[in-house]
Amino acid sequence: MQKSKFLTGVTLVAAAGLAVLTILVTGAMAGIAAKSGNPGIAPPAGRHWYLTWHDEFNKGKASLKGWHYDLGGGGWGNNEQEVYTKSARNAFVAQGCLNIQVIGRKFGGRVRYTSARITTRNIFNQKYGLFVFRARLPKGRGLWPAIWMMPQKSVFGAWPQSGEIDIMESRGNWVHHVQGSLHSGNRWNQDNTQTKIYRLPHGQSATGWHTYALEWEPVADPHHPAKKLVRISWFVDGYCYETRQGGWTVPQSDASHNPNAPFNHAFHLILNMAVGGNYVGGKTPGPGRYAMRIAYIRAYGLTGH
Repeated sequence: MQKSKFLTGVTLVAAAGLAVLTILVTGAMAGIAAKSGNPGIAPPAGRHWYLTWHDEFNKGKASLKGWHYDLGGGGWGNNEQEVYTKSARNAFVAQGCLNIQVIGRKFGGRVRYTSARITTRNIFNQKYGLFVFRARLPKGRGLWPAIWMMPQKSVFGAWPQSGEIDIMESRGNWVHHVQGSLHSGNRWNQDNTQTKIYRLPHGQSATGWHTYALEWEPVADPHHPAKKLVRISWFVDGYCYETRQGGWTVPQSDASHNPNAPFNHAFHLILNMAVGGNYVGGKTPGPGRYAMRIAYIRAYGLTGH
């Protein structure tokens, strides 16, 4: 019957529409799950990661809304050569990526550099968790790209008393290596640096896309299981190349003498690219444009006990 054929057609169309909707919803949920529940680093047994904050850099200029810009030059304590600006030429979002770009221009007989150093001081900070970045780094002598963390409040005093966590830093003339570090100490000239350099697998370079991650959690003290001791681990593409559990300097200003201090308070994120300075042996790259690109930042916490 014609009526039956009509109803059958409607039913088929509805079924097809439902199937398409199901595919779209499933795909969207899979994307959310990939960000919120599966960061590529296995959580402790019986626990799960959940997304606490992220920036996918897919909203153009709006992606940098709320980010704080550190401005100026003066060497930043490391004899660096760049001046940090708020210019959209030095920090901008394009093609779904954050770009932090060094620009070197020749004035007279000297090359002057501008760059960007942006932080989540006003929009995000967290104590413990997992922090994941997808990034590619530039090549060029004297370039110093970094992804790192500083305390939201200097609870124990000025640097390095309240600690510093370097998730990833690299040298532009040494692009087969990256480095993860902790800084602690009781005076600026008594820095206790715990660090390890990681060489990327043969044939790979930091100029390609890689996933950098840091896991920072209190876990059972291997010598006193009833107590919790902070453990910090660094990853490249899911491979853990460094773990620290103690060994840092507990600040004298901490009256409780907590062995987890200063890494037992909230930290915020910093993304920047320096030029020259002590870390790169005072070298500089010369005129040109050099960009570190970051596809996303995702931060996670743990559920369960």
